[in-house]
Amino acid sequence: MKETVVVVILLFGNLSLLDASTKQSPARTYLDGTVLRVEKHDTSPSTGGQNPSDAPLADPETYAYDVSVRVNCGTYVGRYESWYDYVPPVLSPTQKIQLRLTRSLMYVNVPNQKEVELSIVSRHVERGPCAEVKN
Repeated sequence: MKETVVVVILLFGNLSLLDASTKQSPARTYLDGTVLRVEKHDTSPSTGGQNPSDAPLADPETYAYDVSVRVNCGTYVGRYESWYDYVPPVLSPTQKIQLRLTRSLMYVNVPNQKEVELSIVSRHVERGPCAEVKN
């Protein structure tokens, strides 16, 4: 009796693994976009008129850049952060890119590399018909 229970458990365990392995991850759908501008983000803390000694210290080893991207009828600003004072060439102005958008993140497809992740800091989507922006 115990042997039968063990065989049944092993059989169902293997079937669940087989089912999980046959499911494919969803295909990533990329949108076409154009980088409009790249600006260095000021990471120095703002004291707001209070005592400067109360302000949090800025991380001197982090660089941040605000990257504006035009996608369909919208403009998204994503913040790229790095430990190096370097922005990937794919994030240069007038560069055509492919990206994925989530609620708070922008993933830029970089050929032959890992996606570049930017946190979305602002978005502006035009209402009604939009015209193609000429650069």
